[in-house]
Amino acid sequence: MLQGLKRRFIKIFSRVYDPLVSLKIGNQTIKIPLSHDLREIIKLYPEYNFNLARIVKYVSAQIPGVTVIDIGANIGDSVAFIKNYSDVPILCIDGDEKYMKVLSGNTAQFKNVYSCKTLVGAETKEVNLKLRSEKGTAYIEEGGKAVSMRSLENILLDFPDFKNSKIIKSDTDGFDTIILRSCVNYLKNVKPVLFFEFDPHLIKKNNDDAFEFIKFLEECGYHYFIFYVNIGDYLVSCTYEQKDLLSQLIHYFSGRELDLFADVCAFTKDDKQIFEDIVEKELNHFREVRNY
Repeated sequence: MLQGLKRRFIKIFSRVYDPLVSLKIGNQTIKIPLSHDLREIIKLYPEYNFNLARIVKYVSAQIPGVTVIDIGANIGDSVAFIKNYSDVPILCIDGDEKYMKVLSGNTAQFKNVYSCKTLVGAETKEVNLKLRSEKGTAYIEEGGKAVSMRSLENILLDFPDFKNSKIIKSDTDGFDTIILRSCVNYLKNVKPVLFFEFDPHLIKKNNDDAFEFIKFLEECGYHYFIFYVNIGDYLVSCTYEQKDLLSQLIHYFSGRELDLFADVCAFTKDDKQIFEDIVEKELNHFREVRNY
C-alpha cells in the first residue's frame, strides 16, 4: 500500500518537477528522470533486460568485432546493461529529444557509444508527428512539428563502422515490426541477430499482424526464435516450422494491453549453432538463478 501511495505521489510530483536521479544497473550507474518506471521495474524484476546483455556477450564471444545497433535507445539503459558484460561499440538511435539529452549524459561514461536523433523508417524524410513521453516510454501521435525520419541505410552513411552490425535491438513500443520491415535489405544482407519487443496488442494497433511479421522474418532468412517474458524470464525456444507453437505464443500474449508481452531474439539459418549455444547457456543461467 505504501509503495502504491509513493508511486502516485511521484507521478503527481513529476508533472511539476521531474529531476534526474541515480540508478544502479549491475556495476553501472546512470541517471533517469524521477518519473521513469525503470527503477521500479528493476526492483521488482531483477532479471529485466539482462537477457539482452547476455546475448550480446554470447554472440561477441563467438564472432570477433561485434557492433550493436540500439533502435529506441531511450535514456541509454540498454547500453548500461550491455556494458556490464561486453565492451562493444553501440549506436543508439532515438527520436525523442528529451530522452536523447539524458542518453547523451548517460553514455558519455562509456567508450565507443554513438547517438543519432531520428526515427527509423523506410524512407528518409520529414514527417509531422508528436513524440509523447510517459513513464519512461515514448510513443507517436499524428500531427505536431516536423520530425526527422531516416532509413537505416541512410543513418549508416554517417556511422559506417556499424554497416555490418551483428546485433540489432529494437524497443519502440509496438512500432518494432514496422521498423524492422523497413530494414528488409539490411536483414537479408547482413543477417544480424535481432532482439525486439513483440506485443501483439500494439502490433495490431499499428495495423500489422504478429504472425505475418514472423513470416516476414522467415522470408528474410530467420528461422530460430527465443521468446522471453518482458520481465526478462526465458520462456521457450522454437523454429519457424513449429507454427502451432508460434500461434499459441501469439495467442498467449494477445489482448494483454501492455500488461504482458514478449521480447524475442531471432536468428537466421546461418546462425543455428549460435542459437543452440545461447539456448543452452540461457537454460543454465536460470537453473543457477533459481537453484534447481
